[in-house]
Amino acid sequence: MKTYLHNAIFSKLGYLGAFIVFSLIVILFSANIHAAEQKMHQLKSYSVNYEMGGISKGEKQQYSQNYGRTICWVEKSEMSVMGNSVNKNEKVITKIEDGDQWIITIDLDKNTGTKMKNPMYKGLVAGMKGKDPKEFSEELMKQMGGKVVGDKTVNGEKCTEWTLMGGATTCVTEDLITVESTANMAGISISEVATEVKRNDSGPQDICSPGDASIKEMDLGQIMSQ
Repeated sequence: MKTYLHNAIFSKLGYLGAFIVFSLIVILFSANIHAAEQKMHQLKSYSVNYEMGGISKGEKQQYSQNYGRTICWVEKSEMSVMGNSVNKNEKVITKIEDGDQWIITIDLDKNTGTKMKNPMYKGLVAGMKGKDPKEFSEELMKQMGGKVVGDKTVNGEKCTEWTLMGGATTCVTEDLITVESTANMAGISISEVATEVKRNDSGPQDICSPGDASIKEMDLGQIMSQ
């Protein structure tokens, strides 16, 4: 029952959260097909600590390295739904390899995980050709039904707040760091609020490595059917 609830909720909210995160990482590409040589973020490195709220409470530490070519986060949280709880101790890594963006998800308690291609990646590459990063970011947000609400400050970080379709909101700094994200679907809410932002910080050594975890390659269809 707990596994079913976790999968059902995550398929509706987790992938929405992941979509917001990946979409807001503004990727700078030229016509050069070798994406691994391109900068994916204007900052060489940064880290963010998030406090999670709503049905899933806990903490998440996110790290961006090598101008966004590698991004990872470690989440430790507990999700409560209808009297049931699911604990998560997870690392997620995104990396550019051989012209694709790979997403590796690791259960840190079991030391096992999955690896799949980001199905949105090549479409983002094509869509960004010849466009200014900020311009493309705003265009993408509008395609998601986004509208600018205004400016606000989240724990000392000034950001522009957007409302998105499906009851989601996000707030992004001028240098494109997400400092607040919320989603509310069918009365179920989740949120992530940055409590600390460090620029020019790539995090601990090997933090974005899968280590010795056993990784199984999957496709998105397989994961969504679980």
